[in-house]
Amino acid sequence: MDQSSSYPRAIVHFDGDSFFASVEQAKDYRLRGKPVVTGGERGSVTSLSKEAKMLGAHRGMPMQEIRRVCPSVIVLAGDYTAYSIYAKRMYAIAKTFTTNVEEYSIDECFADITGLNESRGQTYEEIAEAIKEKLELSLGITFGVGLAPSKTLAKVASKRNKPAGFTALPKERIEEVLKDTEIYDVWGLGGAHSAHLRGLGVVTAFDFIQKPAAWLKEHGFTKPVRDTWLELQGYPSLGLSIGAHAKPQSVMVTRTFTPPSMDREYIFSQLSKNVEAACAKVRRAGLKASALSFYLKTQEFTYHGVQLDLLAAYDAPPEILKAIRKHFNEVYAEGILYRASGVTLRCLRGENAVTPDLFGAYAESQEKVGVFRAQDLVNRRYGRNTIYLGSSMQALVRSEASYRKKVSKGFVSASTDGKKSLDIPYLGTAH
Repeated sequence: MDQSSSYPRAIVHFDGDSFFASVEQAKDYRLRGKPVVTGGERGSVTSLSKEAKMLGAHRGMPMQEIRRVCPSVIVLAGDYTAYSIYAKRMYAIAKTFTTNVEEYSIDECFADITGLNESRGQTYEEIAEAIKEKLELSLGITFGVGLAPSKTLAKVASKRNKPAGFTALPKERIEEVLKDTEIYDVWGLGGAHSAHLRGLGVVTAFDFIQKPAAWLKEHGFTKPVRDTWLELQGYPSLGLSIGAHAKPQSVMVTRTFTPPSMDREYIFSQLSKNVEAACAKVRRAGLKASALSFYLKTQEFTYHGVQLDLLAAYDAPPEILKAIRKHFNEVYAEGILYRASGVTLRCLRGENAVTPDLFGAYAESQEKVGVFRAQDLVNRRYGRNTIYLGSSMQALVRSEASYRKKVSKGFVSASTDGKKSLDIPYLGTAH
């Protein structure tokens, strides 16, 4: 069953429809068919069901606006443990057909099914639809699926008939499809690249592939853009990263504190403790964060949150806490009992991919890197929170867990395994 001319490589992209909201509906039958949004812990919508979309809700909409525009919408905090479990199930199901699966993100994966048409006696279209059917029956959620000769084209194809659609894009259909694909909808050409291309008169993906290689070089486009240009023509330039991604896309730390409190500094201290934990995870992964969100949860289970872009990319708490402190009053109100806080570090990237900012904030933060790496070593050796920020002290000292560990002899605390730890708050860098 030779399909090699249409699919020199046969790459399938699976994209979960409204993934977080769909998982919530799959977990709880009472939510099925109802307008559901997730992101209550962040203060803005991260995912929404098709029923919520029909009411006019959209991603990024503040929760206050959601409740005003769509009062019937059910707002849920994100259950990232459940989403991760569903993602792993998605990968595992795809791997029952082929081991060549890239676990691209929590709601997406690629599969290379090249050659399976011969071994299975089916067309590539039939194999892709069989995987889609098994995913939907097993997980209880729908997927947009695209089949194409390259990863970039497979992403273009999977978007065309969402939700729950399947699009096959053999080489013969590339020009037809790319003529009505806007350049800013192409994976890898978002933001600055698409704006630059539109400024040069490139409006569609088809316009882009009509440009010669010399034109790309003349206008300063680097290898990633040239790879996308080749991929859109059906020449696979991007290989699959087989297996799980070693690097997380974001890091989230949330904690409930008991008893609930109105104390402003104590509540900020809870956020500080979360930031410390999140930064430690980011450092372990060798990454830095250039954006964040944080939230407070009231005793009445309402959420208030803010999303922020940072001046530079950081893996240590001081600059992150400075940004949070600046915007803290946007989520905190006097006289209200709060019971939980959370921080998510986003837009994670490796140190080699970080571009220093014009104002020197990144260079200044690098001076503190050694301090926090030393803190990591001490905490790994002697126990979590052996050394911590002064801004986290109230949260740590007043927590029940800390009280259980304390003994009456000063700062020294003994654990059940016989180890001792010395609680020393980090109060800043001495110069």
